[in-house]
Amino acid sequence: MADATKPKTPLWMRLTLFVSIALNVLVVGAIAGFLLMGGPDRRSDRDRFDFGAFYMRALSEQDQRALRRDFVSGLQKEGRDRGAFIADLRATLDTLRATPFDAQAFEAALADQSRARAERENMGRAILANRVATMTNAERAAYADRIEDRLTELAKRVRR
Repeated sequence: MADATKPKTPLWMRLTLFVSIALNVLVVGAIAGFLLMGGPDRRSDRDRFDFGAFYMRALSEQDQRALRRDFVSGLQKEGRDRGAFIADLRATLDTLRATPFDAQAFEAALADQSRARAERENMGRAILANRVATMTNAERAAYADRIEDRLTELAKRVRR
């Protein structure tokens, strides 16, 4: 009588099949995400219409790193690091959950957060201005050209 047992598939073949399926799922997921998000033109408008991000992204990688370092250093000097940000949000959550709800306390928390944001923006503006002031004429012209290129691209996307 013939042996009815099925021969075992080699390990290398099973691993190859597994890797192939995983890559196919990854590619299909990436394409689906791209289509669902509408492609690169549907990026978040946060960066498109935020002046600070607009100017920051036009800087060289080296200048961006230096700006971030200076900004974080400035926040730490003022005691406004990420820990303070999280603490402020947690305190606001406590205000939201309080019974009875104190609308004035919530509004005061939002006002404090707005002031903190304005202070961060002021600091960021000063740091950026100082960085640009240290650029040579050629560096500043190249920076202006990169801003203009980004502006042209933005204007094309907005017209669509």
